[in-house]
Amino acid sequence: EIGFNTLRWIIDGTYEVGEFRLVEKHLNSTDRVLEIGTGLGFMSAYCAKRIGSTQVYSFEANPYNLETAKRVYAKNQVQPHLRLALLADKAGMVSFPVDRKSRLASSALVTQMETVEVEQLDINAVIHEIAPTFLIMDIEGAEFDVLPLIQFQTIRKIQAEFHPHLLGQSKVDQLIQWLATNGFRLVEQLPDGRNFYFERG
Repeated sequence: EIGFNTLRWIIDGTYEVGEFRLVEKHLNSTDRVLEIGTGLGFMSAYCAKRIGSTQVYSFEANPYNLETAKRVYAKNQVQPHLRLALLADKAGMVSFPVDRKSRLASSALVTQMETVEVEQLDINAVIHEIAPTFLIMDIEGAEFDVLPLIQFQTIRKIQAEFHPHLLGQSKVDQLIQWLATNGFRLVEQLPDGRNFYFERG
């Protein structure tokens, strides 16, 4: 089930509005999308509507979100590539903490009462296989551990939601600086202080 607050945000049009605004503005027909953190599937469904399902790959570590995402896809008549997996430094099986009461807030950063065993994939092997141009990331604070692992390869665009309330502003600033050293310039930052869009080249 979707929690009350999330449902309210969907109904009033504020759910992930910052991400949608940036992706809508910068996504084009030649892009191939890699989304890390499917959530309810709204963003990957939108991208698939725009550029075609075959061009959108989405990875989600929380199994409780998958059925909801699949229903969102079906309602929108799209079929992005969706896989239950955690993207990290190496392949294997890992325990992933899940909060059933706040499924969208599940994160490798936090320890909840329930854990589930999920497949972990080498993030750079995934990027090599998919050859995405546009990375979309919303992983509830785990971006500080995951983003520095990435060898960007074909990625030229990044829309990321950072979480200063979980990481602290200093770590968010470190991520922005780290992207800059890898050739990504900050093109747009929304007033919410969480949603960013970067480009390189």
